[in-house]
This record gives sequence, structure tokens and C-alpha cells, in this order.
Amino acid sequence: MIDQFIKQLGTGLEQAAETLGKLPKEEIQVHLHEVARNTLSKMDLVTREEFEVQEAMLAKYREKLALLEARLQELEQNQE
Repeated sequence: MIDQFIKQLGTGLEQAAETLGKLPKEEIQVHLHEVARNTLSKMDLVTREEFEVQEAMLAKYREKLALLEARLQELEQNQE
């Protein structure tokens, strides 16, 4: 994923190299941020918030699964 980002960023920088060489430092930074933002927007990424929501849901379902497994084992032992 990072390699893909670096490759795409490099391609964007190559395309903008001539223009960037003629601009003041502040404008170059703006262009670099734009290239990085455009590259990241093309990648299949999630926000930290989305990740944390999914992580919490997974923890909840793992806990439920553990309870169901324990209950199933209890029921199986009672049948014996």
C-alpha cells in the first residue's frame, strides 16, 4: 500500500516538476499537498474513525461468539 502511494506520488511529482521549479516555496508546498491528497483519495483507505468503529464491532462480536461457544459446550455436556 505504501509502495503504491510512493509510486503514484512520484508520478504526480514528475508531471509537476517543471511547474514546481518556477514557483515560490509556499506554492510548491501547496502543490505537493495537493498531489499527496489526490494520490491518497485514489487509494482504498478508511478513516481512523471508521477503523475504530469496525474494531469496536469486531470486539463485540468476538465477545458474543465466546459466550455462544461456552453455552454450546455447556449444552453438549448436559446431553451426555
